[in-house]
Amino acid sequence: MNRRTVTDFLVEHKRQDPISFHMPGHKGRSRLYKELGYGDFLKNIMGSDITEIPGADALTRPESVIRRVMENYAALYGVRHTELLVNGSSTGLIASVLATVPRGGKLIMGRNSHKSVFSALRLGGIEPVYVKPLTDEKTGLQGAISPRDVAAALREHPDASAVLVTSPNYYGVLSEIEDIALEAHAAGKVLIVDQAHGAHLKFFDEGARKKRAAENLRADLVVNSTHKTLMSFTGTAILNVCSDRVDVSRISETVRMLQTTSPSYILMGSLDVNEKILRCGRELFQAWQSDLQYFYENYRSVTGLSVIENRELDRSKINLNMKPYGFGGERLAAELQEQNIWVEMVHGDYAMLMTGLGNERRDYEKLLEALQYISGKYGITENETGRSEDVLAFNLEQGPIPSIKERIPLAEAAGRRLYDSLIPYPPGIPLACPGEILTKEAVQYLQERVRRNETVIGVDETGYVCVAPEV
Repeated sequence: MNRRTVTDFLVEHKRQDPISFHMPGHKGRSRLYKELGYGDFLKNIMGSDITEIPGADALTRPESVIRRVMENYAALYGVRHTELLVNGSSTGLIASVLATVPRGGKLIMGRNSHKSVFSALRLGGIEPVYVKPLTDEKTGLQGAISPRDVAAALREHPDASAVLVTSPNYYGVLSEIEDIALEAHAAGKVLIVDQAHGAHLKFFDEGARKKRAAENLRADLVVNSTHKTLMSFTGTAILNVCSDRVDVSRISETVRMLQTTSPSYILMGSLDVNEKILRCGRELFQAWQSDLQYFYENYRSVTGLSVIENRELDRSKINLNMKPYGFGGERLAAELQEQNIWVEMVHGDYAMLMTGLGNERRDYEKLLEALQYISGKYGITENETGRSEDVLAFNLEQGPIPSIKERIPLAEAAGRRLYDSLIPYPPGIPLACPGEILTKEAVQYLQERVRRNETVIGVDETGYVCVAPEV
């Protein structure tokens, strides 16, 4: 029996001095904290684990030191108001939906939304109106949400209260947020942007010809996971209120209902330090972008390696493909891990590397060395670069999100309304979402994937799925 504990793993993993291309953005490195005078905060982690003692302020009613951190973030991002989140972006997304969509109302949303958004739908009895992301013809991956499709949904559902779009998505694909905002505002709706993977975009925008941060593109509410690519600790995020279309007091009240009443001062302290780093970190972002440019200019020297590059992509997400060597993303990630390089996720033929403010030039140099080593280790077995497998479009009937569920065999699920998403993996694109009714063809497709021992998220190890009970 393996008696190794979580702390055993953490200590052993850090001892290996791993190269992190996964979240969090600080990459386990304390250099920036120390260089900017916050080394004592790191040394005093145990002593920083306090409660709302006099002088420490309270996140449930911020008036002094915590209030100043909120105001500093609002000024930094150029927004009306910022809420600090210590339960992750999920809290911000749920609060944004519940504060802008009345109970029993409708939300126009990307069909690729984070699962926390579906939690908000259940909590509020809210009906989703799904907008499907485009599919990249070359890679087979989920692409952007089309402003035209959002406009069509707004015309068809004028009783919807808000629009929610994820940009960038997990792969780094950005949607045309300003165009979507114009459509939403023309219809009198609020635009919520899940920018969990793009907290850095505001700072990448400085000096850029084309703006990509939702705060710069007329979004009303923007949720950022500062821990994913920046320097705060895991579990931290911010919710930015960008316009007067949103009632700040309503947002604040909803956040208070969802956040813990015992917030971690260690997490809030890291949010404070992160803001200070961002305020004086222009050179840091320039170095980060220079390192990315170094990688993108040199990866072509690796035979058989392809990397997704297009104008709609946030280049801080590096999507690698070495299918000409006869293996997909899982194998590529494993090969990199043997070189002590740890990736964020695998999607089909691709391994996705999430870079962050804590990465250094040597990380990219070692990545290129590792890819060269893998290239030399194996021979090319095919000439064409690969793509993720497409998921067939079944055009499932959509309805309300169920609030209760029952488990039934997948084979008996045709005609039943789903409780959880069903996601064939690869490529990780939902075939069916909560509230949609499965067809016979969709069930047969999923059964075939299961028979091939492929992963279908939402189908458990016994072959059961969760659906709404029959009335």
